[in-house]
Amino acid sequence: MNITLSVSGELEQLVRSHPEVKWTAIARSAMEEQGGKMMKLEILRKYIDKEPFTEIEMQWMDDNDWHPVDERQLKPSFVAAVEKASKEKGKKLKNVDELFA
Repeated sequence: MNITLSVSGELEQLVRSHPEVKWTAIARSAMEEQGGKMMKLEILRKYIDKEPFTEIEMQWMDDNDWHPVDERQLKPSFVAAVEKASKEKGKKLKNVDELFA
Protein backbone atom coordinates (compact mmCIF):
# COMPACT_ATOMS: atom_id res chain seq x y z
CA MET A 1 0.00 0.00 0.00
CA ASN A 2 1.21 3.49 -0.75
CA ILE A 3 0.36 6.50 1.41
CA THR A 4 0.78 10.13 0.45
CA LEU A 5 1.40 12.56 3.29
CA SER A 6 0.90 16.29 3.14
CA VAL A 7 3.13 18.44 5.33
CA SER A 8 3.20 22.19 5.60
CA GLY A 9 4.67 25.03 7.60
CA GLU A 10 7.60 24.33 9.88
CA LEU A 11 7.47 20.58 9.28
CA GLU A 12 7.69 21.10 5.53
CA GLN A 13 10.69 23.39 5.96
CA LEU A 14 12.37 20.85 8.23
CA VAL A 15 11.82 18.01 5.75
CA ARG A 16 13.06 20.07 2.81
CA SER A 17 16.13 21.26 4.69
CA HIS A 18 17.25 17.68 5.45
CA PRO A 19 17.16 15.66 2.23
CA GLU A 20 19.70 13.23 3.72
CA VAL A 21 17.07 11.95 6.15
CA LYS A 22 14.98 8.99 5.02
CA TRP A 23 11.63 10.49 5.97
CA THR A 24 9.72 7.54 4.53
CA ALA A 25 11.55 5.19 6.90
CA ILE A 26 10.74 7.48 9.83
CA ALA A 27 7.05 7.57 8.89
CA ARG A 28 6.99 3.78 8.41
CA SER A 29 8.63 3.24 11.79
CA ALA A 30 6.14 5.53 13.52
CA MET A 31 3.23 3.68 11.89
CA GLU A 32 4.67 0.30 12.90
CA GLU A 33 5.08 1.50 16.48
CA GLN A 34 1.49 2.79 16.58
CA GLY A 35 0.28 -0.45 14.97
CA GLY A 36 1.99 -2.43 17.74
CA LYS A 37 0.27 -0.32 20.39
CA MET A 38 -3.08 -0.86 18.69
CA MET A 39 -2.46 -4.62 18.49
CA LYS A 40 -1.63 -4.71 22.21
CA LEU A 41 -4.83 -2.83 23.04
CA GLU A 42 -6.95 -5.20 20.94
CA ILE A 43 -5.31 -8.26 22.51
CA LEU A 44 -5.74 -6.79 26.01
CA ARG A 45 -9.42 -6.16 25.28
CA LYS A 46 -9.88 -9.77 24.17
CA TYR A 47 -7.97 -11.02 27.23
CA ILE A 48 -10.19 -9.01 29.59
CA ASP A 49 -13.34 -10.12 27.75
CA LYS A 50 -12.07 -13.73 27.73
CA GLU A 51 -12.33 -13.91 23.93
CA PRO A 52 -10.10 -16.34 22.02
CA PHE A 53 -7.05 -15.00 20.20
CA THR A 54 -6.64 -15.43 16.45
CA GLU A 55 -3.66 -17.25 14.98
CA ILE A 56 -2.32 -13.89 13.77
CA GLU A 57 -2.54 -12.46 17.29
CA MET A 58 -0.86 -15.53 18.78
CA GLN A 59 1.95 -15.23 16.22
CA TRP A 60 2.30 -11.49 16.95
CA MET A 61 2.60 -12.24 20.69
CA ASP A 62 5.28 -14.87 19.98
CA ASP A 63 7.17 -12.58 17.59
CA ASN A 64 7.12 -9.75 20.14
CA ASP A 65 7.70 -11.94 23.23
CA TRP A 66 4.64 -10.39 24.84
CA HIS A 67 1.43 -11.65 26.46
CA PRO A 68 -1.38 -9.68 28.14
CA VAL A 69 -0.52 -11.26 31.48
CA ASP A 70 2.80 -9.36 31.25
CA GLU A 71 0.83 -6.17 31.87
CA ARG A 72 -0.67 -7.36 35.15
CA GLN A 73 0.73 -6.11 38.43
CA LEU A 74 2.33 -8.57 40.82
CA LYS A 75 0.33 -9.41 43.93
CA PRO A 76 1.64 -7.57 47.01
CA SER A 77 1.89 -10.89 48.91
CA PHE A 78 4.15 -12.30 46.18
CA VAL A 79 6.35 -9.18 46.17
CA ALA A 80 6.65 -9.39 49.97
CA ALA A 81 7.61 -13.10 49.81
CA VAL A 82 10.29 -12.43 47.19
CA GLU A 83 11.70 -9.51 49.18
CA LYS A 84 11.78 -11.65 52.33
CA ALA A 85 13.50 -14.53 50.52
CA SER A 86 16.09 -12.18 49.02
CA LYS A 87 17.08 -11.00 52.50
CA GLU A 88 17.47 -14.51 53.92
CA LYS A 89 20.91 -16.04 54.03
CA GLY A 90 21.47 -18.79 51.50
CA LYS A 91 22.07 -22.38 52.49
CA LYS A 92 25.05 -24.30 51.12
CA LEU A 93 24.29 -27.69 49.66
CA LYS A 94 26.70 -30.54 49.13
CA ASN A 95 24.88 -31.93 46.11
CA VAL A 96 21.78 -31.47 43.95
CA ASP A 97 19.86 -34.21 45.79
CA GLU A 98 19.70 -32.00 48.88
CA LEU A 99 17.44 -29.61 46.96
CA PHE A 100 14.70 -32.23 46.95
CA ALA A 101 15.18 -33.58 50.45
